Amino acid sequence: MKKERLKELKDKLNKKIESKSSRKTSRFSRLKKEYKNKDLKENNNLKIIGITGSRGKSTVAYMVHEYLKLLGKKCVLYSSLGVDSPASIMKSNEAIELAVSSTESLLSILDEVEMYEADYLVLEINESTIDLVKEVPFDVKVLTNFNPKHNDEQYSDEEYKNLKQSFFKNDNNSICVMGVGSMMSKEDFLEFMSLNNNPKVTFGSKHICEVREIDYNKINFLLHELDSSLDGLSMEVFINGENKHFRTNTILCHNALNYVTAMATLYALGEFEVNKFNKCIKDMMIPGREEVLFVNGRTIVIGLFLNPALENFVTYKKNHEIKNIKVLTGSVGSGFKTWKEKYKDEKFINNRSASRKFAMEQIDKYADYVYLTENDNAKEDVLDICLELQSYLPNTKNKIVTDRETAIREMIKESVDGDLLFISGRGNKRVLCYAEDKCKLLKDKDIVETVLKELGW
Repeated sequence: MKKERLKELKDKLNKKIESKSSRKTSRFSRLKKEYKNKDLKENNNLKIIGITGSRGKSTVAYMVHEYLKLLGKKCVLYSSLGVDSPASIMKSNEAIELAVSSTESLLSILDEVEMYEADYLVLEINESTIDLVKEVPFDVKVLTNFNPKHNDEQYSDEEYKNLKQSFFKNDNNSICVMGVGSMMSKEDFLEFMSLNNNPKVTFGSKHICEVREIDYNKINFLLHELDSSLDGLSMEVFINGENKHFRTNTILCHNALNYVTAMATLYALGEFEVNKFNKCIKDMMIPGREEVLFVNGRTIVIGLFLNPALENFVTYKKNHEIKNIKVLTGSVGSGFKTWKEKYKDEKFINNRSASRKFAMEQIDKYADYVYLTENDNAKEDVLDICLELQSYLPNTKNKIVTDRETAIREMIKESVDGDLLFISGRGNKRVLCYAEDKCKLLKDKDIVETVLKELGW
């Protein structure tokens, strides 16, 4: 009986998607006509922000979204970090694989925006999304940074560059926010800047500009001083030549440039105010991106990427803020039935093995102890993955605990005063694929909070 009801529901949904698809051309035509030649600073209608780049897309999108909400604006966010849309059934602050996965999902987002009567729509634009949104009339387009080798398991350097550049080509309406990232060459920066004749707002850091031999006096938002510790970031930023101070509890040096990117984006929207931005970021905790808990002499960090986090942790250790760096990590496998074909080809699998080795070499270099566990192993055996990871750790003490929840429990219970516990690889994702066709719900932060409560910490 349940199968029949499910089939009936799926048939209804498919018919609804077909109906929405037929409205695609008229919907986009209306939107393009409505937003053509509008003044970003005076028009009160919906404004759409598209944020792309090699890293930092979801973080910058979240920062922009939170600030606009602080101003009292009705803002909808779709990013891999999470969805925040009052007209959506999706949970906010919970990771999703793709912010915009299809034409149908984009149409659904537009429906939500209309129902909510939103002032702003903030979209994270990754490689697979760029073609889907080519007709969307963006008011502001953002390039957080650019590393031609960022997605080399799927694209050559040239393919990746052409794909990212296509987001900014043939665009006569949006303001473009572009910066000088740590992995971006001077040539690439100038090439992106010349893709269209639209107004530009630029950002970067004095150090990176000096290394790249770019005139930092021409950068609109320039990070020129930074102090980083476990207490957060203290930043000095030149805004069109005028020095302003910013302070946040958010940790890790790379987030400073993410904040500067968010400032530049809000400036392009005509919404940026120094005091209000400082108020917004003071106690900001970015879901799934280095969420920090200080408890019983331990520092627990729940995050996603090993680097540049590990390098920052080593600095904290040298400054005697922590004593030991302990990492919990795993590796994504292959073979889940609904994953895209790109995750199954030989090139991807070979590059993934190289990525596993590189990640463990970084841990072997920086960490004092490692817990190896599951992380979307899918069809691969989790123990086999952990044993492979272990083989790349000749110097660092480690322990295999295949069940992730058990691994987190043991990590916390076996910790001592002065430890920094970095639970990496999943951020705020909840769905874990542990077989070819099986998933379980498991969110790292929920497990941590449960364990701390049980321990009375």
